[in-house]
Amino acid sequence: MNLSRVLWSASLMLTIFLPSQQLPAQAVPSKEPSSTHIFPAGGRRGTVVPVRIGTEAMPPSANLRLWGDGVRGTELLGERSKPRYEPSARRPPRDADGVGANMSYPTEWGSEFAIAADAPLGTAAWRVTCGWGGTRIRPFLIGDLPEFIEAESNSTADRAERVTLPITINGQIAGERDIDCFVFSATSGQVVVVDVFAARIGSPLDPVVELYSAGGRRVPAETHRVAGDNVLSFRVPTAEDYVLQIANVSFRGGPEFVYRVTLSDVGQVSNLPVSDGQVENLPHDTLLALPATIQSRFLKANSEDVFRIAVKKDELVAIECRPASAASVAMPMISIEDSTGRTLAKASSVESSDRECSLEWRAPADGEYRLRVRDLQHGTRGGPEFGYRLLVRQAQPDFQLSLSAEYANVTQGNRTDLDLAVKRFGGFTGPIELSIAGLPDGVTFEPLQVAENQTSLKLVLKTIDDTRPTDATLRITGKAMIVNQPVEHLANVASLGEATAAIANTVQLTVQHKPIFKLTCNEAYQYGHRGTIYPYAMQIERLSGFDGEIHLQLCERQVQDLDGIEVVETLIPPGVTEFKNRVYLPETMHSSVQHHCRPYSQAWATFTDKWGQRQSMLSICDKRNMIRTMPTVVKLKSLDEHVVFRPGATVHCQLVLDRTANFEGAMEIELIEPAARTGFMAERVRIEPGQTRAEISIRIDNSATGPPDLSLRFRAVGQLHEDVTVISEAVVPVRVAP
Repeated sequence: MNLSRVLWSASLMLTIFLPSQQLPAQAVPSKEPSSTHIFPAGGRRGTVVPVRIGTEAMPPSANLRLWGDGVRGTELLGERSKPRYEPSARRPPRDADGVGANMSYPTEWGSEFAIAADAPLGTAAWRVTCGWGGTRIRPFLIGDLPEFIEAESNSTADRAERVTLPITINGQIAGERDIDCFVFSATSGQVVVVDVFAARIGSPLDPVVELYSAGGRRVPAETHRVAGDNVLSFRVPTAEDYVLQIANVSFRGGPEFVYRVTLSDVGQVSNLPVSDGQVENLPHDTLLALPATIQSRFLKANSEDVFRIAVKKDELVAIECRPASAASVAMPMISIEDSTGRTLAKASSVESSDRECSLEWRAPADGEYRLRVRDLQHGTRGGPEFGYRLLVRQAQPDFQLSLSAEYANVTQGNRTDLDLAVKRFGGFTGPIELSIAGLPDGVTFEPLQVAENQTSLKLVLKTIDDTRPTDATLRITGKAMIVNQPVEHLANVASLGEATAAIANTVQLTVQHKPIFKLTCNEAYQYGHRGTIYPYAMQIERLSGFDGEIHLQLCERQVQDLDGIEVVETLIPPGVTEFKNRVYLPETMHSSVQHHCRPYSQAWATFTDKWGQRQSMLSICDKRNMIRTMPTVVKLKSLDEHVVFRPGATVHCQLVLDRTANFEGAMEIELIEPAARTGFMAERVRIEPGQTRAEISIRIDNSATGPPDLSLRFRAVGQLHEDVTVISEAVVPVRVAP
């Protein structure tokens, strides 16, 4: 019997309320739905790729939106996926007191992407939406190399998975001690390039990438940082096997710590092509003829470029400097100096989210001036990946609009804000008329104009109560009269990765349905034994006439380490407004550290709205289940230090219940790991009330295999009271017979 069936079969639990002062409510986790990752993060042209999409605060049956030529996906997310990851090392949990410990437990959903054989190489884009809201846009990479999906456990060199160059490897650092190892063969003199995509695809992974020879000797490699990611290259000293190891720089891990590695013996670490009309690597102190566009690199730590410009008094000069490409790690700084070396104006990319620095400078007198360009890390770092592009010209009146977010959610009858930044050039100060293409019926915006000299504003989107829930693609345009001529510009929109042409510089709007229920509870300490399922009283406020069934589950966002605590998934029948939330308190909780638990719960439901649209909605409880834990009442133990594994044999385990005076009831014991499908089978055994010992026999199929870390896990289930379930587990190591 698995834990879910045990918990589902339990009746209403005994709730113990002791006098306690009600605690002030703590801020709840964010209620905004979000996506965390997709795995694998890309696929090969001409293949169908099963993927797992990670979300938080997103109910089942959410819509999958996908953009990209030659890429097709399912319209809805599939079933919840529960892959087995490399476990994290057990350590005392962080507590929610003080600063707190925000933790995330993303849910993964199955889906499938079909990539046409002629799909363009590069990036497709996706997001997830439902009646509850929509997520940001994330990339899905399209490649043409063979693809490899890692399989756990590959955390040591002797379990490294073999790959053949060239290859694209997809993996997840899904546990704190997870290290992914891959082995490949290389020939003497071959140049191998390891290009790790993590930051560039929105992964929280800060990868540590190392190479070792088959004998365990660390291989030195040239390392570069490209947009926050590692790119390594090394020349193979001798023909043999080499092991690539990938880990996280901090003690963190999870399904969202996704990476994608291109392992090849071709290509360059940093390829920054020179566009038409650009000049690269001009001599020091070159006199520029305006307008001028220059591309260069800070090849050494102390590299800087100096150019001369000749200008007239009161002439307005515009200077822009930015990284040469998305792959460049440069953060340029620019300054204008007079003939004595005195700085007249300066700008730094550290002040800009896109690492661009710009300034407009008016010459105080006729003459030549020096333009100095250096990197923010001048004196400490340099290299071919530090490429920049510089534009110098006479300033022209103009403007630019920028939005910091590429998506927005707004509830029926409500409003949301978008921050709009306005850059003005060449002395232009006039008003700018705003328009938005793609607004759904029932949605309006304000203000309609950027006022004279205004450089930032809140663009407000409003909906009426009867706005139809939908998704829409918005394009925001500004129009102004400059030198008696109409000038129009589309607002730039920041995005993660390179957006496809279909959605570049757009805002994805989701009109949310009004909430159909709210989840709450009394946030006051109660008491339950570790190793039991505690029944915590909760309430539902049903809204907008909704009276259907509701599914309760653990919230994916928490304010403390759960330390194994679970919320049993429960179906709340139609019409019910009060129920018991079944909180499982594992016997393994750190009693000296985690003496209480404070989990948040969430619930979801589906319904058909007034427009005939099938909607899925979710609500996060506004309060925590506050439970102080007491000692266990019974403990299942094994009298065998280990058992010996032989295919085709039957092994016997001696189990004992270490009872306390608080528990004398019967318990049923079953083998829960390994699963029966792997060739291990055992009948349930019952220990009667007052008894303490039992023997359980495990039949091993001839086809069963025994991995090095194989263990048998037994679970004992009983009733503390009529409606309180007790659970205890024991693990017996397995040794493979010689």
